[in-house]
Amino acid sequence: MSITVIGAESRAIVRRLRAAGIAEVNVYEPVSAGVASRTPIGRPGRTPWTTPRRWLSREDRPVPRRLVDVLELVFDENEDQWHIHLVGYEPATASVVILTADTTRRLRTCAATETADRPVDALTGTPPRVRLPITGREARTLDVAWSHAPVTFHGIATHGFPNLFFAGGTEPVVREPLSAHSDRVDLIATWVRALQRHSGTRIEVRASTQHEYHRRSDLTPRTRRPGRPKPHHFDITVAADRHPNHDYAGPALLDLPGAEYSVIATLTGHLDPIDGRYHWYGRLDPTETSTVPEPTRASAFLVLPGREPAAAHLTERDPWGNLRVTGIGTPPFALEA
Repeated sequence: MSITVIGAESRAIVRRLRAAGIAEVNVYEPVSAGVASRTPIGRPGRTPWTTPRRWLSREDRPVPRRLVDVLELVFDENEDQWHIHLVGYEPATASVVILTADTTRRLRTCAATETADRPVDALTGTPPRVRLPITGREARTLDVAWSHAPVTFHGIATHGFPNLFFAGGTEPVVREPLSAHSDRVDLIATWVRALQRHSGTRIEVRASTQHEYHRRSDLTPRTRRPGRPKPHHFDITVAADRHPNHDYAGPALLDLPGAEYSVIATLTGHLDPIDGRYHWYGRLDPTETSTVPEPTRASAFLVLPGREPAAAHLTERDPWGNLRVTGIGTPPFALEA
């Protein structure tokens, strides 16, 4: 699993990730921040090249760092990874992307002024970027998700943008204690480690959790912070977990003696190795204009659009009032070859 940190203020994040046992970390720093980030280590008056060598801990060892501007971030839902478009380089990929505090602050900057009115960067000769386009699931952009204000969970993640963490700058400053940045870095490292420990490919905060967090934050005094994240606040999944666990879900026609009912069918099945026959089963839900009948022993047929009728048995109602249906033999839905 590859981790990419984007921004100039990356040292604390890399140290915390390495302390948590996450070694594969890459850093992309903006070109304009490259000179400022090269600070000498050692006594005043010495340059970095004349600093005496010293033993470095695992956390302090140099990390692969590239001075390059990031044009865009796009999440690939099929591969569960981020595509990172760079200036002058081929696109890179990362399993998890972490935006440093300086990068996150730029996301909040409004690009209201025209390009001609912005000051020109002395290094690149172009106006500095005030926004980093980020596209998450279902082609939704962060600009849309944050159209009114940054919407996050504990300031570190936003629903709809999996495998993306913010190290700071999303919450109003008045609500943050002095140790807020350190806490966020610790939380990010904890959840990246959890993704690695569970062998998952996608981690995403739940929409209900994010909504409840903001509701409670509005009710909680500013001097009191909401509780720390719990395991159930995030969904850690792989691609197989997100595949539907049914073979058909959609409209159907239930044909009973003397009556027909339009229903919504959710069906699946399996081949029984003992009797060698296909057993299918599922649930029939009512539509807005129709109800489902009571269970009956009468002959019933279930018809899906474009398919032949299949003999069915209506067994019982489930606790939610829907009708359970079973059948043996050729199912009403198409089977994969």
